[in-house]
Amino acid sequence: MDSTENLLTRDVSTIWHPFTQHGLGRSLLPITEGKGTRLRDSSGREYLDMISSWWVNLHGHGRPELAEAVADQIRQLDHVQFAGATHEPAVRLAEQLLEKANLAGRAKVFYSDNGSTAVEASLKIAYQHWVNKGTPRRLFATLRGAYHGDTVGAMSVGQSSGFFDAYGSLLFETINLPVPLVWNGFANEQGTNEALLQIESLLEKSENLIAGLIVEPLVQGAGGMRFHSAEFLDRLCSLFQQRSIPVIFDEVMTGFGRTGSFFAFQQTSAIPDLICLSKGITGGILPLAATIASNRLFDSFLGSDFSTALAHGHSYTANPVSCAAALCSLELHDRTNSLEQVARINRRMKQHLELLASHPKVENPRLLGGIAAFDLVTDDSSYSAGAGRKLAAKAQEQGVLIRPLGNVIYLMPPYCTSDEEVDMAFRVIANCLG
Repeated sequence: MDSTENLLTRDVSTIWHPFTQHGLGRSLLPITEGKGTRLRDSSGREYLDMISSWWVNLHGHGRPELAEAVADQIRQLDHVQFAGATHEPAVRLAEQLLEKANLAGRAKVFYSDNGSTAVEASLKIAYQHWVNKGTPRRLFATLRGAYHGDTVGAMSVGQSSGFFDAYGSLLFETINLPVPLVWNGFANEQGTNEALLQIESLLEKSENLIAGLIVEPLVQGAGGMRFHSAEFLDRLCSLFQQRSIPVIFDEVMTGFGRTGSFFAFQQTSAIPDLICLSKGITGGILPLAATIASNRLFDSFLGSDFSTALAHGHSYTANPVSCAAALCSLELHDRTNSLEQVARINRRMKQHLELLASHPKVENPRLLGGIAAFDLVTDDSSYSAGAGRKLAAKAQEQGVLIRPLGNVIYLMPPYCTSDEEVDMAFRVIANCLG
């Protein structure tokens, strides 16, 4: 048995993969190496990583700067509990995140380890804020089709995505709000006005029950790369914040340049009360997350005993090695001018989307920053839709790695992706469409 076959056999015997129906017996890619935009399997075949390895990779695989930053930090301080201690990488990273968000002096950073836990922390902060004030509220408002992660609180505010039907009895009640979708050439002004009228009417009846609003700003990711406008977000957030209801922006996917600005909220006039960050925070090499909370919320937890404190944390909170990777990634953003790279990729993808828009199997093409998406014309729009999987399998045979969301085909490449590599990816997709 050769090494590849042996690896796959051992995997089947020992591993439970995420978001995978093992009963279908689909084959796995035995990846052995990553360099730049390319992943290489055990046979030496290369694949363009056009989904940034589940949206985490920003600067390309195998960046020596990140490896060196991690190695240096491990040699100096590998880990220390963050309750009752602190260290330079965590403090410096918090300072730089707040600076990037233009929130220095106005907010605090709470660390955790992945997108779901960043969301959980934000929900607990918003909820306990009202408890500490002596006016408990139990409901969260969410946008329909939202996805915020896979822990119980995150599933609750993302239950309308349809991913979590099996857990329905575990989830807490939420209020689902309409979201006016937009795509290239469709601003949906009427839908925006109608949605906001519905939301305002709901708030007039129920505002005293709502602990917070949580949204994925501009792009609902796992729900199908569903776009909405900055105008809608501005008006939506204003409705809640003028009632002192905390607004949470889940920027786990949209943060660190994906939408064309460093954070998506910077394309709006809204300033969220809480911001959830993860995925690209370390450049895609180590787990880390952060929840940025306004000083107003932080101050509501201050007291003379533990009863009003935030009783939440993780063993690896603010791990120094992960923080060192994140600091190096922020430096790489500046050194490589990552936002200009995203703008260049955007211009190249725009040309290809405009050509694909006339294809009979393509509808609702959309583009924001470094995220391009379109829907396949099909009768099945569920996450398990077969048309997207078939196209992805054909693309993989031609050296392009994508992972559709049902019938939604999207590209979210690393920022080092060249124009020629963008061309190749779209050429392969066009070939697969037929």
